[in-house]
Amino acid sequence: MIHHMKNVTASVRCRWPLRVRGVTLVELLIGLVVMAILLSLAVPSFQSTIAGNRVTSVTNDLVGALAAARSEAIRRQVRVTVCKSTNSTSCTTTGDWEQGWIIFTDTTRAAATASVDGGEQVLVASAAAPAGITIKGNASAVQFVSYAPDGQPKTMAGASWSGKLQVCSNNSNLSDDRRARLIDINTTGRVVTTTPTGIATNCSAPT
Repeated sequence: MIHHMKNVTASVRCRWPLRVRGVTLVELLIGLVVMAILLSLAVPSFQSTIAGNRVTSVTNDLVGALAAARSEAIRRQVRVTVCKSTNSTSCTTTGDWEQGWIIFTDTTRAAATASVDGGEQVLVASAAAPAGITIKGNASAVQFVSYAPDGQPKTMAGASWSGKLQVCSNNSNLSDDRRARLIDINTTGRVVTTTPTGIATNCSAPT
């Protein structure tokens, strides 16, 4: 019996020889080349995903701000305005919306532009958008969107209003058909968001 087990052990050892083999320099170089090719294909796609997510996130923030302003105007029964802002406390008439914006109660309106006057309250302040993101308005929405107590957007003089805002990324990894979101506000206050096509990296303002 002992003799038979020795033979079995010897047989197993012969069938399963232990071999240790290293990686040659040529194999290592081939592996590095393959990895570099895969990374070159993956990095632009990854950057495109990040840029697209930023456009979506900023769009959602701005649409949420418009919805909140309209809701507060109806709830408080006072004019509530959203305007672009560089300091979180006052409106600005220069630059574009990516600088940031504020929502405030707008009970007095002495000019065609929006301004935070004495006794008016800033309800929400939003920081600047990430680098590479622009937010531009058409001729109506260059500086502000303002809601009357009935929830309808109005000019500072009280006339019916509609406008468009466009959130756009200048990232070259995004195609011209995917780099922007258009926020369209109609005269009733309804907001519709779409993805415009043919928007170049200069992110021109909507018309």
